[in-house]
Amino acid sequence: MFLKKFLSALTLGRIKFLSYSPILYGIGATIATFQGEKFNLSYFLLGQITVWITHMMTHFYNEYYDLDTDKINEHPSPWTGGSRILPKGILSPQTSMRLAVFTTIVSFGLSLLMPSFETRLICWVSLILSWGYSAPPLALCRRGLGELITTIVLNVLTPLLGFLLQNGNLYPGRTRVLFLVLLPLAIIEYVRMMVMNMPDRDCDSAVGKNTLIVKIGMNRAVQIHAMGMLVAYLSLAFIYQYSDVPLVVVLLILSTAPLGFLTTLWVYKHWQDRQKFFTVPFLASTHNALAALAALIGFLLCHPSGYLLHPETHLKAFSVYLYLAVFLYFRWASGRRNEQELVGWETESQQQQGV
Repeated sequence: MFLKKFLSALTLGRIKFLSYSPILYGIGATIATFQGEKFNLSYFLLGQITVWITHMMTHFYNEYYDLDTDKINEHPSPWTGGSRILPKGILSPQTSMRLAVFTTIVSFGLSLLMPSFETRLICWVSLILSWGYSAPPLALCRRGLGELITTIVLNVLTPLLGFLLQNGNLYPGRTRVLFLVLLPLAIIEYVRMMVMNMPDRDCDSAVGKNTLIVKIGMNRAVQIHAMGMLVAYLSLAFIYQYSDVPLVVVLLILSTAPLGFLTTLWVYKHWQDRQKFFTVPFLASTHNALAALAALIGFLLCHPSGYLLHPETHLKAFSVYLYLAVFLYFRWASGRRNEQELVGWETESQQQQGV
């Protein structure tokens, strides 16, 4: 019984999405050491745990405050519509709130262990924005600001924390490479979050959850998505021309463009077809993660010869291994689910034929 509730709690916390934040955190830490800073293992682990706890806290609050729209969502997917733990009655809304409060306290406690005022401040701002994403009185995702807040927390504050914990500083000359690399990744994250909110637009509108998609409508949202994707990849030319970002990093990020434009094409062609749009959030999420992974791997490859064999390299590349493991697991689970559905369909057909 305990194990079942524990696994349900992890599902409620949407652990499959927790494979993304370590990538951004790792980018910040890797750029700091790429610029000559010495790797600090204890601070790296402290920051990673803090990021994870805060990320999961966001999901617990979101599950609780989005229960009204999740209840009436008749077309959820593995990537949208919440975890389904609360609408199915597997756990109570009160449990979600208790877990949210608990992770809030833990996250704040971990922030007090940060080594500088700057790193503590980043944790506190992340905590407030992550709580305010769903929780009133801010309820930022219900004011059309959900995409922006997610981008700020995940694609700006998280890598900045990783950077500063490796003895980095905020001097413009030190952070220019970091922020320029984050520019296309932030745009990709923003339009990806738009895709995540597209399938739920009718349910959100019905309960007064005025997401950006509800506010501007699907036609404009599709146009903004396409423009954002184009600007994200065009910015790579500017980044290479006017900064010290290594060419291999730029090229690796650029290599993810085909999947990005495929996602854009699917959004444009299938946004009115709920069945065909079903897999688009998965494509958008995969593209988003691969673009960030490309940047992380690029900087790891640009370290001095022999660095790839160093243990700290594999610690910073932990998110690469984690994402690969999560991706393979869900591919396997999806295959198992499809096999079970096929067996059930064949059994039903045989029964109808009197076999």
